[in-house]
Amino acid sequence: MIKKLLKIAVVLSLVLSPALALSGVDEKIEARVNDAILTTSELNMRLEQVYRQYEQTSRGEELRFRKMNARRSAIDGWIETQLILQEAKGMEGFQIDQMEVEKRFDKARTGFESREEFDRALRMEGLDEAKYKKNLEDQYKVQALRYQKIGGFINISPEDIMNYYRDHGDKYRDGEMVRVSHILLPAPESGDDNEAVRKQAEKILDELNAGADFAALARKYSKGPRAEQGGDLGYYKKDQMRPKLDEAAFSLKVGENSGVIKTDLGYHILKCTGKKEAYQKPLEDLWDEIENKLFQEEYQRRYDIWIDELKSRAYIDS
Repeated sequence: MIKKLLKIAVVLSLVLSPALALSGVDEKIEARVNDAILTTSELNMRLEQVYRQYEQTSRGEELRFRKMNARRSAIDGWIETQLILQEAKGMEGFQIDQMEVEKRFDKARTGFESREEFDRALRMEGLDEAKYKKNLEDQYKVQALRYQKIGGFINISPEDIMNYYRDHGDKYRDGEMVRVSHILLPAPESGDDNEAVRKQAEKILDELNAGADFAALARKYSKGPRAEQGGDLGYYKKDQMRPKLDEAAFSLKVGENSGVIKTDLGYHILKCTGKKEAYQKPLEDLWDEIENKLFQEEYQRRYDIWIDELKSRAYIDS
């Protein structure tokens, strides 16, 4: 029950028409779009759940900065919403399907065990059934008008998708990968001790070249990562390791050991245990992904132009 109440609290905090003002708030107008106003208490209600989440993961200056950005984003979002709602109100013949609003309301309500539980969740957000339905109606209006003005006119052609794939093929190419096992003997600061560690590494390499099991020697001698797993580091792409190790790993054939490699960490020995060739993902596997990407980019471009045009005809103060 508590989880459901929290779930609807998050949903209701994002609806378009904020709830009743919180008591004890120094009330003022945070933003205005023509004759619509956003008050401090309404804004705080929108941000309450977001702030709680931030407070669980951030402190000090980071928390202050995240709250400041969230507040600005909430105000900007409210302004855009009001511009669209006011545009819809002034459009002759613009209507929405009230049955769809009822369906959305019923879907939210059926997520609760009882009507009383649902009503209690609404009251926690300062809402009642009528206000919540109004919020859902406004959400639907915004979605419908966005589609009517923007989404319904966007057509991503097959040529657009093929051209994007041709021009951005590198984004969908998996480079060569190599799987390596690793033995590391850390280098001490003392020069004499350093030489002793180098000689030990060369002795281990001699054992490997004589047929000793790499995993067994890694478990016995290595001080590096995953020593207990035989030094298996899994697959790497190029440039994911230190340059010397990277160069050695990609020059090895499967089953080969490297020589002793000195880095700032100490003395390393690598073994190549697998390779994956570079792979270009085929267009047919990426068709829907690219189409959606191009649609979203074009939608955002047209949406920004539309909002700027609506702003140019409105009185806005924030």
